Amino acid sequence: MKLDVLAIAAHPDDVELTCGGTLIKMARRGYKTGILDLTAGEMGTRGTPETRAKEAAKAAKLLGVAWRDTLGVPDSDVQPTRQHKLRLAAVIRQLRPRKLQIAGIGIQRN
Repeated sequence: MKLDVLAIAAHPDDVELTCGGTLIKMARRGYKTGILDLTAGEMGTRGTPETRAKEAAKAAKLLGVAWRDTLGVPDSDVQPTRQHKLRLAAVIRQLRPRKLQIAGIGIQRN
């Protein structure tokens, strides 16, 4: 699958909170959008990873994204290790997005 925009964030719901509106607008204009969560958010205090996965799937439908997945990095280990970089690069190569939206609390890079 080839995407126009791929939003990447550490946890499920980070994209929704930081750039969800942008993804909705882009999807409504016909762009193929996607979300990659680096972790399943297993260290969070707001629900289990299973609950968060269900919420993420529902949010993806509401945002109109064509693709969503989790990279599988442990929530307590979001570090720029070689292994994590290679896994991230593989996803980006597979999806070939025209634009990356890097989402985070307090930062947003286009």
